[in-house]
Amino acid sequence: VDCTRGKKILEVRHLSAGRQVRDVNLELYEGEIVGIAGLMGAGRTETAELLYGIEKIKSGKVYVRGNQVFPKSPVQAVRIGIGLVSEDRKKQGLALDESIALNMVAVSLKKIFPNFFISKKKITEVALGYKKQLRIATTRVNKACKYLSGGNQQKVVLAKWLSFDPEILIFDEPTRGIDVAAKLEIYHLMDRLAAEGKAIIMISSELPEVIGMSDRIYIMHEGEIVDEVIRGTDGFNSEVIGARMMLGAGGAEHAEE
Repeated sequence: VDCTRGKKILEVRHLSAGRQVRDVNLELYEGEIVGIAGLMGAGRTETAELLYGIEKIKSGKVYVRGNQVFPKSPVQAVRIGIGLVSEDRKKQGLALDESIALNMVAVSLKKIFPNFFISKKKITEVALGYKKQLRIATTRVNKACKYLSGGNQQKVVLAKWLSFDPEILIFDEPTRGIDVAAKLEIYHLMDRLAAEGKAIIMISSELPEVIGMSDRIYIMHEGEIVDEVIRGTDGFNSEVIGARMMLGAGGAEHAEE
């Protein structure tokens, strides 16, 4: 795809990991939100976990800004500039017994304190800034994350990545289990990040959400990408995308001129 919004940031070629992810090819550009649509078990989350180093890549290549990278662990993925807002924020996104403030700076401690002199005052200042920016409903940033609502916990996960500022952000079911107001705030944040030039992958089981947010959508079926649809073209609608999600390569009969 010749994307006019910016330079190519991520390129994935023939990515495979057993039956769940098979020969996946995708591209991601600066300032772009790309959706991955598919039914449960289609391989969407597994693809995200391969890129973030949670699961092991069996074959294929990953390039960031033209350089081949090897995300063999989340630590390496973060160094490469990839962040993951996980589907399971309680297990993978947050340390629930730790403070809101500590969760917010967990990934970016080295960036905030390059000389290794960690200041609690500075951590609190940073956390208060994100509390205000993301409108996190809490009286104190030094209380444990487990006491926050689902929507506010998700905002803490977002603050963690905002403080680190990765080039590539993968949002896996970012609005699951949160209220409508928090959903809208997350949509606005994703749009803002794209406007700032970030490259975003969005995975969601809610098709209207993927269609509403994405510039392009890759459709996955049984571990493979079976189609790509672009905003503004005939195939960019719930009927075509839904049929392809359910039926795979034998899905919707839409023109591909």
